[in-house]
Amino acid sequence: MQRLIQFIIRFLGIISPTLGGRFAYYIFFKPFRLTSHPLDLAKKEEGSRVDFVIAGKKTAAWFWGKGPVIVLVHGWSSKGLHYRKFIEPLVSAGFTVVIPDLPGHVESEGSSSSVLEFKANLQVIVEHFNGVYALMGHSLGAMASILFLADNEHTVEKLVVANSSIYGETIMNRFIEQIGGNEKIKTALLNRLSKNFNQDFSYYSTYYRFRDIENPPQMMVIGDERDPEVPVTELHALAERSNAELLITKGLGHNGGLKDVAVLEKVVDFLAKKNRDKPG
Repeated sequence: MQRLIQFIIRFLGIISPTLGGRFAYYIFFKPFRLTSHPLDLAKKEEGSRVDFVIAGKKTAAWFWGKGPVIVLVHGWSSKGLHYRKFIEPLVSAGFTVVIPDLPGHVESEGSSSSVLEFKANLQVIVEHFNGVYALMGHSLGAMASILFLADNEHTVEKLVVANSSIYGETIMNRFIEQIGGNEKIKTALLNRLSKNFNQDFSYYSTYYRFRDIENPPQMMVIGDERDPEVPVTELHALAERSNAELLITKGLGHNGGLKDVAVLEKVVDFLAKKNRDKPG
């Protein structure tokens, strides 16, 4: 499929960058839908399901445990139960763990999606649970989490940002590279996005949007030295800007941290630390 998309984009880039930009716009909002592994389905059966309807799309979320609420937000073309290994340790630490399948992903409706729909779902989930203690986002889920906090009055005490680009330019350049586009296609796509959403693409640069959070949470930033999606320099920049705890792994790539035992232990320790250190 990717090779076909690249062929079409390169062809349109030669004959009509405008049409190429239109096709790139269509692809930009089309996630690949993963299916649930049998272990995912079993874990979902152990939890409680709640459905939300947002902009006409029914989206599903599951929750386990009892205590302060932590929402785990998956990335683009991903699935909520990529966080499967986090559930039991966080529940054992005294938390309610909430994991959605966001629009266009796995069990939720929609043939298209966007980070803005991710953000809208976070809004509804947070309101449903009357506020949350912490958010953890991976990749686009981390961007959605920061944008949500920057654009709303809701506050959280902890935020974990994993494998997430912090500049809109990085995200756009990576997308254009993946689809085989050129500068003309990129310009046409950016113009169409700006026209349809009435905002510059810099809106998605979380490095700058972080300063719009009125009550910044305590943060942990996670990434890998060889992540093909996110330059390690961006992780250092965000950690420095947010005074965050920084965890850089080696050889786990873009997604491997969600399955790594050492990363899991450090994230759980970070999220649970305040409760554990609380007097009495």
